[in-house]
Amino acid sequence: MNYSPREHANASVREFLASRDWSAQTPARQRILVAFLSLATAKGFNSVTMRTLGRELDMKAPSLYSSFPGGKDEIVAESLSWFTHRFARDLLRAAEATSSPEEYWAALVRFHLAQQLERPEADLWDLLVATDRVARFLGKDVRQEVVAWMKLHEDMYRAAAQDMGFRLSRKDIHVIFTLLDGAGRWADWDGSAADLELILDHAVALTRSILEVDNGAQALV
Repeated sequence: MNYSPREHANASVREFLASRDWSAQTPARQRILVAFLSLATAKGFNSVTMRTLGRELDMKAPSLYSSFPGGKDEIVAESLSWFTHRFARDLLRAAEATSSPEEYWAALVRFHLAQQLERPEADLWDLLVATDRVARFLGKDVRQEVVAWMKLHEDMYRAAAQDMGFRLSRKDIHVIFTLLDGAGRWADWDGSAADLELILDHAVALTRSILEVDNGAQALV
């Protein structure tokens, strides 16, 4: 049986998700992760300590350390991993609900952009990953997991482009991801569902134009 590039990309994401079992994640640990992401997004990563986190949760330090013996470093690593897997899982669901490469592309763009606008912790994820490139503060396993997901995420776009008859260059991927990751600086969203739909449609058109213009230029060479 022949599988399309999109089907191969989806299968790789499913394999990635299966590599980590979150079923044993306790409610206490999830509550701590949610609070950390919220505080770090609102007040800045460096301002969050085990003490401020305990005050936010009305928990004593021993209770925090019983869930995360490694302290803040372990919480940061777990938060990154947890956010990565939730993003991948929900993106895959959106992608699998499509029936054409054009719809698949639109689903990738719309999900990515909506996350950036509706979930401020997405910017925190970007910041922590960028900081690790310089400071190398993440553990090896978490770094490898993040790098693996970033490649799979890009491969989903490549698969959609290939199924539409286009080649997606690494430069184009960087341009598209920069556009989507920076949505908070250009979208000017008023907070309404109607305006969000307009922004998402605009982003799909913009990313398609990047793809089509670059492929058109290549055809002329």
